[in-house]
Amino acid sequence: MNDPNTGKRTALIRNSLIFQLKLLADGTRDFIMVPISLVATVIGLARGGDEPGREFNRVIELGRQSDQWINLFGNHEPLEEGGKVGSIDMLLSEAENVVRQQAREGGISRNASQAIEKALDAAHRKARGEDRPTDI
Repeated sequence: MNDPNTGKRTALIRNSLIFQLKLLADGTRDFIMVPISLVATVIGLARGGDEPGREFNRVIELGRQSDQWINLFGNHEPLEEGGKVGSIDMLLSEAENVVRQQAREGGISRNASQAIEKALDAAHRKARGEDRPTDI
């Protein structure tokens, strides 16, 4: 028999996995931002001048952009794509589509791995502003 709650349970598992990946990305970003912000502060203090907070403010803006990209709690619209990856949600959606397609075709192992690598490689190229594909 089909349990009507199976779809809801599957959605819960999916949402939880996505949230865990976003938490990992957010934590990694925070871990990296601590020393960067401290270095930016020291540079600003050493440089002085009429804009000592210039470097620090750039770090804050980078933090805002990465917060929008990670979109941990779903409060942000995706970034404009202008040569960049719109959001982590778009990457995860693409990876999910590849896995689902591979599962339907029955080749989930090596084929899925290669397809995911290609999708992530394309996303990285977009993020770097490159247009040409690279061989895997």
